[in-house]
Amino acid sequence: MEEGHTEHHEHAEHHQFHEVHHKKRVNKKNLFIFGGLILLVIVAIILLFIAFKPSQSIEKYNVSYSLELADGTSILTENSIFNEDSFSSTLGLNSKTIDSEIDSLAIGQEKTITLSAEDAFGEYDPELNMSINRTQEMERKRTIPRTITIGLSDFTDAFDEQPIVGRTYSLDSDPFQYKVLSSANDQVELSREINVGATVPNSLFPLKVTSVNITEISLEMQANNTVIPSENGNWDVTVDSKNIYLKLTPIIGQNIDFGYAGGRVVGFSTNQIYVDANVPYAGEKIIIKLKLENKFTEKIASSNQGYISGAPTMQVFIMSHCPFGTQMVKGILPVMEKFKGKANIEVRFVGYTMHGAQEDLDNNRMICVREEQNSKLIPYLECFVSNTGSEADSQKCITQVGLDKSKLDSCMDLRVAEYMKADKELNTKYGVQGSPTVILDGKEASIYPRDPTTVAKALCDAFTSNKPSECSLTFSTTNPSAGFGTGSSTSSEASCG
Repeated sequence: MEEGHTEHHEHAEHHQFHEVHHKKRVNKKNLFIFGGLILLVIVAIILLFIAFKPSQSIEKYNVSYSLELADGTSILTENSIFNEDSFSSTLGLNSKTIDSEIDSLAIGQEKTITLSAEDAFGEYDPELNMSINRTQEMERKRTIPRTITIGLSDFTDAFDEQPIVGRTYSLDSDPFQYKVLSSANDQVELSREINVGATVPNSLFPLKVTSVNITEISLEMQANNTVIPSENGNWDVTVDSKNIYLKLTPIIGQNIDFGYAGGRVVGFSTNQIYVDANVPYAGEKIIIKLKLENKFTEKIASSNQGYISGAPTMQVFIMSHCPFGTQMVKGILPVMEKFKGKANIEVRFVGYTMHGAQEDLDNNRMICVREEQNSKLIPYLECFVSNTGSEADSQKCITQVGLDKSKLDSCMDLRVAEYMKADKELNTKYGVQGSPTVILDGKEASIYPRDPTTVAKALCDAFTSNKPSECSLTFSTTNPSAGFGTGSSTSSEASCG
């Protein structure tokens, strides 16, 4: 993965050489051949050494430090372990001066450094004061097709039997039943069967079936006038016959982030929320007091995988608890597995969350796995999306795939904010505003349905030349279910955000 870390798997080819012995003296020609074989062996060993470099090492610093404003106001006091040259970037400082100072300290030595606003958190920019609409609007009514056509193999994968025309089949966690209308030429035509008045789960508000005819099913989002608490404040929900309106009452002084705009709330009016998007302490001199507690070297496995030049890059931005984000993850995982080393496929994160503290925790956990234990990212994601999304299941997945828990905890405590900063910069660069958002070679791509076949086709279409053999592989055409768990779904185009 681009800018990621992967575990290095060493392997070596063992060559057997058959040495020819002669009863009599070896002539010059044979000496020449034998010498050439020795040269080839030496070259092979050198090439293997280059391809599979031995473990590298990185300097670590255990630093006690405090940050203060010029008037003595304390900002932060901590003791943490940092990689070499990472102190400034981890804290979000503009200047690398502190890293040089830490490197020059002896163990036990203390130092006080004063940074100008420019070198600390930057000058204050009045243009970063902005307003955000308080109200979001959603249409209540929508329709979906009554009939769908899927491949025969997808049908048998889903229902574990051959289709019988006229028979009705059901799936766990799917509110619809599926009646087989026809089966021919490896294609199965199905009719969605559901009663008027039935409820279909949805990310925010459930959908009620209002009518069913031969061609389509009509649904209406169900909601009442209520108040929904969230980490950004209270959402006042009001409903009319056509729309649902969500109006946020924010908390003054708290940060909010809607992807396209965000910052610290400084006030709000009837229709607008006013935010200051300057980083905290912008425009302030910062006094940093340091003490180097310890300095040590940690061995790390060098990576022989990274960004693949000339191959397409697919970046999938999700929220870990968005039902449609997990649906997209289920669609891309088989493609990620097959296209290792052939294309750049990245799981990235939307710069804001909508599903509570557990989502923030799981986002951070996945980022740390992606960056520091990347070889186990795919099995971890497979485990995560097939469960319930609870903390207990997340811990089960950590054990199941064999993650280094101490390394994971260290990442979440010290480094995840810096990793997430890179994702947020990509959010801004590409204008990401919801989960899932797919960016393919720098441009937003519409991938519907979210099945592996559609994902693979979009990726393979992005190769300008020399498509890999993986593009001829057959992937599932079953659209994964939205949300956690297994199964299939008919919903594709919905998103969170």
